[in-house]
Amino acid sequence: MNYRSTADLPKKQQRVDVLTLALASLLVRGGEQVALLGAGAPPSSGRAVINRLADNIAQESEPGPSLPDLEPLPRYGRLVLFGDMLSPVEDIATIVRGFATRGVAGHIVQVLDPAEETLPFRGRVRFEGMEGEGDALFGRVEMVRDDYAALMQAHRTALSDLSRSHGWSFATHHTDHPPEAALLALHQYLSELVN
Repeated sequence: MNYRSTADLPKKQQRVDVLTLALASLLVRGGEQVALLGAGAPPSSGRAVINRLADNIAQESEPGPSLPDLEPLPRYGRLVLFGDMLSPVEDIATIVRGFATRGVAGHIVQVLDPAEETLPFRGRVRFEGMEGEGDALFGRVEMVRDDYAALMQAHRTALSDLSRSHGWSFATHHTDHPPEAALLALHQYLSELVN
C-alpha cells in the first residue's frame, strides 16, 4: 500500500486514508455511527469519532496485514473495505463470506496505482515483492504486458463476482483520479442501503 509509480501521485495508503476519513465524516454528519475495523473501538458518532479515526490512522507507522481479521460487527451493519485487494481472491473471499454470513452488508474499493493496471515499464525490470513474495526479473517486461493485463482483469472480475454473490458491491479507484468520484459513489451506495 506504500507504492506509487511517480512522485506526483499519492501512495495508495495515503489515498485510502483520505477516503476513509472523508467517508466517515460524511456518514457521521448523516447521523451514522462509524468505527475503524481493527481499532478496538465500538461504532460511535460525533466529532470525537472522526478525531479518533484520524489519530489511529496517523499512528500507523508500519503497514498492517493485507486483509483485516474477522471481528464482531453489529448485525445489519455496513462495512467498506479499502485496499489494493491484490491478495489471493480465496483469502478475500474468506473475509467477505465471514462478514456477510453475520448479516453485514459491504462494499469493496480496490485502490490501485495506474502503473499496476497498465504495466507501463520497458526493458529489463526487477520487481520486488513488498510482502515477502520475493523478486521477479523480466528481461523485456513489455513482452508480458498483455498477459499481465489479462491476469489483472481476471482478478478484478473475480472480486466483482465475489462481491455480487454476497450482496456486496465492488469498485476500483486509481490514485491518478480525484478521490471525490469514489467518495460520491460510496456515499450513494451506502445511502441506498439505508432506504
